[in-house]
Order: sequence, then structure tokens, then C-alpha cells
Amino acid sequence: MIDLGQFEKLEGVVVHGDKRGRVLGFPTANIAMAPLSVYPDDGVYSAIVRLPQSDRVFGATASVGKNPTFDDVDTTRVEAFIHGLDEMLYGLVIELYLVKKLRDMRRFATVDELIAQTQVDVDRSIENLKAIVG
Repeated sequence: MIDLGQFEKLEGVVVHGDKRGRVLGFPTANIAMAPLSVYPDDGVYSAIVRLPQSDRVFGATASVGKNPTFDDVDTTRVEAFIHGLDEMLYGLVIELYLVKKLRDMRRFATVDELIAQTQVDVDRSIENLKAIVG
């Protein structure tokens, strides 16, 4: 088993989001954090997701912040694009371990620029996590 204790852990229930990730080609698990939770710095991270119900572990690319490309987001969100997982997780508690910050959150001029950068982020995240999750 992977020692996940060395990484910053966020935990919450997967809830419905705006469905933008799915439309953009990167469906995310939107994690509802407990009230008064302390959030890490805004940004995009290489991450590990653990599903406690089945003890399965996956690599992920996580976003923490207000999604500045979209003007209608005014609260901090925690979202994870889970590599190699295509199943509905709504209502399940998941654990998200932040392994390495890839970049700061930023606003993109177009959605196409956001999609291109997200692909770069996912590729970098997969590379960063090879030694941890294979």
C-alpha cells in the first residue's frame, strides 16, 4: 500500500458541479468540503485519490480555486480529474492527497486555451505520479 500520510489530505463528498469538466473533456469529481475547512493555496496539483469504500487508489489532476476563466464562480472549489476512472462517484466520500503543485490558478482568454493547458497539466501529473501509482 502507498504511504499517503506524507501528503496534504482533503476529504469530502462528491457532489454535482456545473458539468463543465465533462463538456471540456476532463470530467471532474467535485468535492464538497466541510464548513470551515482550511484550503491549500489555489492552483492545479498532481494528486492521488483514494476511494475508502473500496480502498482503490488513482492518480488525479486536481484544481483548487475559483475557476477564474468562468465569471460565475465566486467560491473556492476542489475538483479532481481522476486518471483512468470513468464511473459516477456522487454521494461517496473520497480522499484527495495533494502530491505536487503544477501551477497557480489563472484566467484563460478562451476555453480552447484552458483545454490545451489542462491537457498539459494532466500529462505532467501522470508523469509526476508514475513512481507512486504506476
